Amino acid sequence: MNNMTDFNDLHLSAGPDAVKECIDSAINSIAACASDTRATGQFDTWSTPQEIKTDLPLAPAFDAKTLLPATLADFVLDEADRMPCSPDYIAAALIVCLGSVIGARCGIKPKRRDDWIVTPNLFGGIVGDPSSKKSPALGTVTRFLDRLEAKEAEKLENAKKIFAAETAAFEAHQSAVKASMKKAAGGKGDHLKMNAAIADLQDLQAPEEPKERRFKSNDSTVEKLGDLLVHNPQGMLVYRDELIGLLASWEKEGKEGDKAFYLEGWNGTGSFNIDRIGRGSLHIKNLCISVFGGIQPELLERYLAGITNSLDNDGRIQRFQVMVYPNAVPWEWRDRYPVKGAREAVRDLFDRLAVFDPVQDGATPNDDFVKLPHFCFDDAAQDIFVEWCTELHTVHIAHEQNPLMQQHFGKFEKLFCSIALILHLAEGSIGPVTANSALRAAAWCEYLTGHARRIYGLVEAAKVTTARMVSRRLAEGKLEDGFTVRDMVRKQWSGVTTALQAESALAILEGNGHVQSQDGINTLGRPTVRYYINPQIKKVAK
Repeated sequence: MNNMTDFNDLHLSAGPDAVKECIDSAINSIAACASDTRATGQFDTWSTPQEIKTDLPLAPAFDAKTLLPATLADFVLDEADRMPCSPDYIAAALIVCLGSVIGARCGIKPKRRDDWIVTPNLFGGIVGDPSSKKSPALGTVTRFLDRLEAKEAEKLENAKKIFAAETAAFEAHQSAVKASMKKAAGGKGDHLKMNAAIADLQDLQAPEEPKERRFKSNDSTVEKLGDLLVHNPQGMLVYRDELIGLLASWEKEGKEGDKAFYLEGWNGTGSFNIDRIGRGSLHIKNLCISVFGGIQPELLERYLAGITNSLDNDGRIQRFQVMVYPNAVPWEWRDRYPVKGAREAVRDLFDRLAVFDPVQDGATPNDDFVKLPHFCFDDAAQDIFVEWCTELHTVHIAHEQNPLMQQHFGKFEKLFCSIALILHLAEGSIGPVTANSALRAAAWCEYLTGHARRIYGLVEAAKVTTARMVSRRLAEGKLEDGFTVRDMVRKQWSGVTTALQAESALAILEGNGHVQSQDGINTLGRPTVRYYINPQIKKVAK
């Protein structure tokens, strides 16, 4: 009360400068009082700081007999056991590679009356540490594509010889017709001969230069990939041993069109035009791309954190639906012969799907409204798909709390249909897609849901990683007791360059007893949250 009386008296008898000095003195007294309270009150004792950690959801077990036909299951389990590596790696690569070979040669029409069509091309990847045998696992599957390309290269050599001979014959005929035209033009009134020569020249057909059929590309620009796809309308696989390189390339300034190209290619049924001043224009009648590769958890963690922190979420990562992150398999020395016939059966399957005629296998021919030959579900499979779709939309999507996961579910219909068609054709079945393939597709969706939750759990793991880094910096004395969020942001440490990121990291630290917050008042009279460091983390650092 006395202080207030003194202030009123001062306000009446003194000028503005004296009033300001009195206000500053009062605020400093309040801050000092708060500091004394902190020193003698609630912060007298600190609890032991807890280890900052996060537990990713466990990867679902891979049940080969449920997810795959016997031929594919035997191959996956045999290859994984001999390596050894997670069977998830080989199975995911196998599904995507089979889908890429089928590509846009046919699709599946999930509804009986609607024109909606789905192609079996898929995006996927395997997540694992450098020592988890990602590359060898991928190699056991991509070698079948390498073999197909080697066979196509041999065919191309023979086709080029035929093309050279036909070109020579065409040029000879062309020269002969032109000679007769000159002779007719030199005569008087020889219109009949000239007209006949013109007709002969119009009838001549230049031979078409043969183009190599491609099944995959490892590293190409969008322009070159587009050039390949002009001559490969059935589509092809973009395979990257390090998938992060492809994802990072989409983020580069001036490469926004690359990302749009791949996202359109995921749909598998649209056309695409590429126009460049230097290269001219390319028209891709049907843009169909499959993508697969490997990626390390910490790199994927940073990539996902970048998407969520920048709010740059356009659904590109959700398209990687056949992405698996299994638990590591303990290393053991293995040296045995492959199971007899397992590799050969899968090799023959790739050979068959590379040349099969979907219409002969029971697909409905394309028409003016459905651009590709297409299969349908039989009655039992249709009921399974309708029931599965209903649960997907009314339960999983409607009640999902994680935005990334909710958007991931939004693309599950293509996943279900693609896998059902791949497995149907892999078994050599004729006619409509059966209930057996539909049930396996539903099982794949459930299995991949568990992996998606584990992968998106890396977003929270990234926050924990950042909090650990901040704790180390605090232990090293990089910030003084009583620091603010603004003080931390000024440091521009990786992962805490914005106030939102800093507050997120500090919330984790406070929850684990590394810091404590206290509301205070700054010199402008506004409330300010200050953070005080647990002395015990400094002792640990020493």
